[in-house]
Amino acid sequence: MTAVSTTTFDERALESLPKAPSFVAELRADAFRRFEAMPVPSQETEEWRYTDLSAFELDFLPFADGGGPEDLNLHELLSSAGVAGERAGLQIQRNSTVLSTQRSAALTDRGVWFGNLDEASRIHPELVEPFLHQLVPAGRTTFTALHAAFRTGGTFLHVPRDTAIQLPIQTLTYLDADGAAVFPHTLVVVDAGSEVTFIDRYAGPDVRRAFSDAITEIHVGDGAHVRYVSIQEWGSGVTHLGIQRATVGRDATLRTLNIGFGASLARAEAETILADPGGFSEMLGIFFADEEQHFDHRSIQDHVAPNCTSDLLYKGALRDHSRAVYSGWVHVRPDAQKTNAMQTSRNIVLSEHAKADAIPNLEIEANDVRCGHAASVGPVDEDAIFYLTSRGIPRAEAERLIVSGFFQEVLDRVKIDEVREGAERAIQDELDRAALGQDRDS
Repeated sequence: MTAVSTTTFDERALESLPKAPSFVAELRADAFRRFEAMPVPSQETEEWRYTDLSAFELDFLPFADGGGPEDLNLHELLSSAGVAGERAGLQIQRNSTVLSTQRSAALTDRGVWFGNLDEASRIHPELVEPFLHQLVPAGRTTFTALHAAFRTGGTFLHVPRDTAIQLPIQTLTYLDADGAAVFPHTLVVVDAGSEVTFIDRYAGPDVRRAFSDAITEIHVGDGAHVRYVSIQEWGSGVTHLGIQRATVGRDATLRTLNIGFGASLARAEAETILADPGGFSEMLGIFFADEEQHFDHRSIQDHVAPNCTSDLLYKGALRDHSRAVYSGWVHVRPDAQKTNAMQTSRNIVLSEHAKADAIPNLEIEANDVRCGHAASVGPVDEDAIFYLTSRGIPRAEAERLIVSGFFQEVLDRVKIDEVREGAERAIQDELDRAALGQDRDS
């Protein structure tokens, strides 16, 4: 394999980025050297077996300005932020530029830092530098190196010790620049004994071609409780590559929810490291693919310490000619005795042309554990369809009820009302489009 070639991500583009603090500039320079030397990940490796990027051209605009107030459709931006609800903080980034950050008194009065990652790097380097790219190193892949070299904007959240924030905090990254690359980066550091809910939302209109290279790093301190939600609703034409990696401290809890409806190609990696005894991780996922969409989901439940619990449940539906892959790995390391880990992936296929694969994996190096996995791929249950239609329910409505019920197991575990209700509406919208397609074909 040869190193990636590119005409737009070069030294001139790197030098044209907004000036950064010295530690970020050094990180950029090192990452750029790695990017130039590293190959595009190959399907010859197990990690990239199901997503072929050999013909993917990295010829995007490296920096797409977010414009000024006169260029904004404020209503469209705010509607993309999701269901209206109270927020302790809200940040909006358009393309490569953070446009606004709102912080409530619940944050500022209690020493919580929330806002632009670039601003945090300048004002509080002592908070950012120890954690930036610690969980997702720049040298992990070509794309993490590219991200570390060309990232601008992004979000930093630091919650100090023994601080509970009741209302959610949210960042919206909005991509509407055709031909652009964006590098969303969310860095969440929650100190011991604290509690917070954070929502990452990616949205935008359909574009001819664009690229999202996203990284999320979550540090959960001892005894802390964190909820993290990622909602990926990019428009068609976007290629999205995302890595979410978290570490969980002693007796701490991390609950994550990853929702995927957008992008033409989306590859999302979610990894949780149970680093200290007594940690708990819940990893939930929902996706609905249609037309020619390609989704590749990968998860890792990494049990390093003893007496930890992890529970993963991913559910997806596919129609038209879409393609989805789920590959999960539970790794129980030698010292991780008394581990309790479960991994479940369920897929429902709504078209004879759609295809899904579910590949669970266990690697157990300890002898006193409880681990299990379950995976399934199949069409709508015809017996259930027959039962409903025999009672006068039209087939399309019967299918809608079954698919809605299929997702309900995940949605019932989502404790944030607006997120759950938004996911329910998105699923119903997908089913409405499917019903319209069937009407046109009949």
